[in-house]
Amino acid sequence: MASPRNQDGTWAIRRSIILVTLCICAYVILKFTIMGGEDTELNSTLVNGAYFLAGSVIGAYVFGAVWDDKNMVNLGRRRRRSYDDDNGYDYGG
Repeated sequence: MASPRNQDGTWAIRRSIILVTLCICAYVILKFTIMGGEDTELNSTLVNGAYFLAGSVIGAYVFGAVWDDKNMVNLGRRRRRSYDDDNGYDYGG
């Protein structure tokens, strides 16, 4: 049985978008640092932006995966009974 996450292929699309974005960032960084781009303020800003974009994409991917996993557990499966369930308390968890 296919997991709900991979059922419609959204994770494959997300991964391909992330890989394309990271490849573009790598190209910009390599172009201006290793391949001898001119040392101008614009090139420096482009490289810094590429580093920031790559870090943001990686951070968002990790955060999004964790959030999606938690969301799937809370919505798709029954929550385990805890000690508080026996006492009638509901903490929303």
